[in-house]
Amino acid sequence: MNEEKENNKFTWGDAVLVKKNAPPCFHPGEFASICGINQITFEETAKSFFTTVDDWLYIIEFEDGSSIEVPECYLEPYQEGKNHS
Repeated sequence: MNEEKENNKFTWGDAVLVKKNAPPCFHPGEFASICGINQITFEETAKSFFTTVDDWLYIIEFEDGSSIEVPECYLEPYQEGKNHS
């Protein structure tokens, strides 16, 4: 689908940090870049990602080149100097 900037918070290429309260499967505290965007439209999909229908689902790529899908509710904008300790 690859929707961009309709009502989603991030777009392709944005630097993000996985929130520290995210489930472990989403790699809390890690830096990544947005490389794909889809909106969740099915309840079953939403449940599998611990979120709700209509949340945005992002493919994020980590510095090592690996990637995973993470709901928007578990991501925050990366701000150099502010997010990294």
